[in-house]
Amino acid sequence: MPHNDAVFVEREGPVATIQLNRPAKRNALTVEMWKRLNAIAEELDRDTAVKVVVVTGAGETFAAGADIEEFEKSATEPKLGEKVAEVTYDAQKRLARNAKPTIAKIRGACVGGGCGIAICCDLRFADTTAKFAITPGKLGLIYSVADTKRLVDLVGPARAKDILYTGRMLDAQEANSIGLIDRVVDPGDLDKVVMDYARTVAANSQFSARGTKHITQMILDGAIDDDRETRRLFVDAFSGADFKEGVAAFLAKRKPVFPVS
Repeated sequence: MPHNDAVFVEREGPVATIQLNRPAKRNALTVEMWKRLNAIAEELDRDTAVKVVVVTGAGETFAAGADIEEFEKSATEPKLGEKVAEVTYDAQKRLARNAKPTIAKIRGACVGGGCGIAICCDLRFADTTAKFAITPGKLGLIYSVADTKRLVDLVGPARAKDILYTGRMLDAQEANSIGLIDRVVDPGDLDKVVMDYARTVAANSQFSARGTKHITQMILDGAIDDDRETRRLFVDAFSGADFKEGVAAFLAKRKPVFPVS
């Protein structure tokens, strides 16, 4: 059944899927969509029944970037740029800092802000129809430090400059070869590959997954060695419920059943 909301969420067991839903506009992103994405990401972070979050686009496109029709209003709305900057920053930071594992499931165009959303996810799985571009150079814009750093963290500074200088389109194979995405599959396989992977992650310890994500983010934020906080995380895990269940399952030669929270 068609859904009327431009951004909505579907749940399938422990996996929640955020859907960008303007297929007639190739899921072009409006200010209201960014606000809704932010709210949904926060809601899913609090939902203890959700273990993995997938982000995707309705139809044959992930997201073709910002809704340029909104940008046309900038002549009469001088604060539009400030509003767009605020809502995109908030939504992307909220998604990037989500405590739970996140996967972007990508078909077709993944451009501009759409690519920014994908980069905020932990992993990016695409089919062979996917194409990627980030186009500030074609619009006379400058990407923020936060946006640019996430791109540099994935592909390195030289490739990030190439992508931003040229605004050129990368196909799925090139995007995969430079580390912009993590897996490429045939179009008919994408849904199953993503869901199977998400369920595998969801079946493992969420305490471990969230701890791994937290530590990785600390490294991306500049940490180069352990401190008291990270050492305590490591030590305390040995007395945690997840470790006890993991050891018991290993010794009993059964699959572990980890706590929900």
